[in-house]
Amino acid sequence: MEIYPNLSGNDRCDNEFMIAAQSGVEEAFNKLMNKYKFALYFMLLKMVANRSDAEDLTIETFSKAFTNIHHYDPQHSFSTWLFRLAYANAIDHLDIRRLKDAS
Repeated sequence: MEIYPNLSGNDRCDNEFMIAAQSGVEEAFNKLMNKYKFALYFMLLKMVANRSDAEDLTIETFSKAFTNIHHYDPQHSFSTWLFRLAYANAIDHLDIRRLKDAS
């Protein structure tokens, strides 16, 4: 995976961790999780307004990111990709909750 020069220093650092994670270095992905877990959790908490659901969605988002690590495009920032995954998870969760409440 090539690191693109138009990214910020922070994004380039994240890309280096992603390259390592794609090569099987679990500690690299753990560093990204530790870096973004609180920001991700609080974004999800604002969306779903439930601490337990926000915790579950945070874990689910990181799981999906790890499972789909090969889909990450290094031309874009890792944080943008991660937060888009989280946003999509939250929307799906809210849709399911809305359907359950309607029945």
